[in-house]
Amino acid sequence: IMTTRIVRNLSSSSFSSAFHSQVVVVGAGVLGLAVARSLAQANQDVLLVEKSHAILSETSSRNSEVLHAGIYYPPDSFKAKFCVAGQKLLYEYCRDHAIPVRKCGKLIVG
Repeated sequence: IMTTRIVRNLSSSSFSSAFHSQVVVVGAGVLGLAVARSLAQANQDVLLVEKSHAILSETSSRNSEVLHAGIYYPPDSFKAKFCVAGQKLLYEYCRDHAIPVRKCGKLIVG
């Protein structure tokens, strides 16, 4: 079980004496939560630190909820390749964990 503690306004000296963890993850956005979850599932003692009052309240809260296909990037660029690969992995993850996803496609007019 991963416990998330919101840590704010601590000096570096009081921080080091207040918490003892194997790993510290800074930022409780989508990536920080995913990294912390993965580490916790690997039996690591994880401390997740977030500057805001709640998790997912910064950049991640402005997510468009679109699984990008990489169409806006040059075809052989890393961004295009990672978008396509990431989209495939995310659909697989959702399927494997019974997370509903609506594949509605995209109409491009140009």
